[in-house]
Amino acid sequence: MPVPDLDESDPCGPQSYGPVPPDTVVAIDGPAGSGKSTTARALADRLDLLYVDSGAMYRALTWAAAAAGVDPHDEASLLRLLDGADLTLQSSRGETAVFWNGRDISAAVRTPEIEADVSAVSAHASVRERMVARQRAMGRRQGVVMEGRDIGTVVFPLASAKIYLDATLEARAERRLRQHRRRGLTVDRGEVLREVEARDRRDSERTASPLRIPPDAVVIDNSTLTLDDQLEATEAAVRRLLAYRRPAAAGRDGELSLRYRIAFAVFGSVGRFTGLRVIGREHANLHGCILAPNHVSNWDPPALGAALSGKNHIRAIAKEELFRLPPSAMLYRFLYAIPIKRNIYDTAAFDRAAQVLAEGQNLLFFPEGMRRVYGEPGPVRNGLGLLMQRTGAPAVPIFLRGTLAPQPGGGPRAPLEVSLAPPIRLHALPVLGRRLEPRALSREIGRLFEAIYREMQERSAERHPFTDWEREAAERVRAAIERKEARTFHNRRPL
Repeated sequence: MPVPDLDESDPCGPQSYGPVPPDTVVAIDGPAGSGKSTTARALADRLDLLYVDSGAMYRALTWAAAAAGVDPHDEASLLRLLDGADLTLQSSRGETAVFWNGRDISAAVRTPEIEADVSAVSAHASVRERMVARQRAMGRRQGVVMEGRDIGTVVFPLASAKIYLDATLEARAERRLRQHRRRGLTVDRGEVLREVEARDRRDSERTASPLRIPPDAVVIDNSTLTLDDQLEATEAAVRRLLAYRRPAAAGRDGELSLRYRIAFAVFGSVGRFTGLRVIGREHANLHGCILAPNHVSNWDPPALGAALSGKNHIRAIAKEELFRLPPSAMLYRFLYAIPIKRNIYDTAAFDRAAQVLAEGQNLLFFPEGMRRVYGEPGPVRNGLGLLMQRTGAPAVPIFLRGTLAPQPGGGPRAPLEVSLAPPIRLHALPVLGRRLEPRALSREIGRLFEAIYREMQERSAERHPFTDWEREAAERVRAAIERKEARTFHNRRPL
């Protein structure tokens, strides 16, 4: 079975496959009947990772609600059931054994009655929030293969590898019919087809974490594949995606121009003076990639310069207002920054940005378009998605913390930290490009980066819990930022 198509020309592409790291998280999404469970279970065995059937967790709660006489639309009662339950999953004879307060309900959760109600249960935002917390805890304890409908978009937006399994409605209904028959259930083919179609509609239209194709997932249509071919294609894609995450070879300081060496020396000194901590620095060793940080303070660019000191050429896109003030204009022109108008699609700025990326230089681009309230990343504007679609360039998510008020030597009230994640590549672009117009696809890319920033923020809080000072500082600037956002973007055609 051929490996799903990935971009061979990507300058940040894989060098070799190598072994699967033990902390690997593989996210497998797809609609009902697409073969997620079967594929994920077999893949976990091959990669020596833990298999987690996230759908079984929602079916378990649906079963508990039915047993307790709780309406699947009663969110508060569902939460009480879930919060008081010991819900565990175990691998057993090639299946996932589901236990609710010690009782094995593996067979009971896979009946047509439970399947009919599980979408209503899983549609509640607070239920999904609780389940996501449990699922993330599993993934952070050890490497996992997790399947569901929002694993790559919500649960693990920074998953090591993302796969979206798809198939025609008829093929998926036929698989679901065979599953029911193997369990000794007699069901009508037409009824199964209608149930799968209705499930698709509910899963795609629900408000909380609807079924979407992650823009950075490899899409595999398995409508006509045998199980062996499907598994081979999925494993090959996962290993290729893992190879893409391996850090590229570092650039050498001597390759930088004099201007960049001077700037990086200054920024590096600032970083050392303020106790800057850099996490994931190896992901800065790239060429022709977009550097995409959140934005909370005017100290963000110096912190980024310090974190990226000695790496490759970086051209920044900066709001045109900065080029009108003599001090900032001098600095940004010295570093060959590109001015951009923020309330329209600035064709000249995007043309120049595309040229910079094509030349192999990195581009610093703030996707939120302006400073945001600290601790509340997003929304990500359409500019990032439009630029990624146009150029095919990967984007490195960067999370900044502590730049509201850097202190000499760092400080406990707000640790100064820059975290870099592995590059995000639009592997699903060929499929999504046929289904969505460019701005709608840009919004999907924006949602992905918003989820990534939130996950990076959670990881930062695990390393050092957010302080009262940080929360108070966020509130102090909230009103000013909201007013500025209204002036900049509201009632205008945004990027």
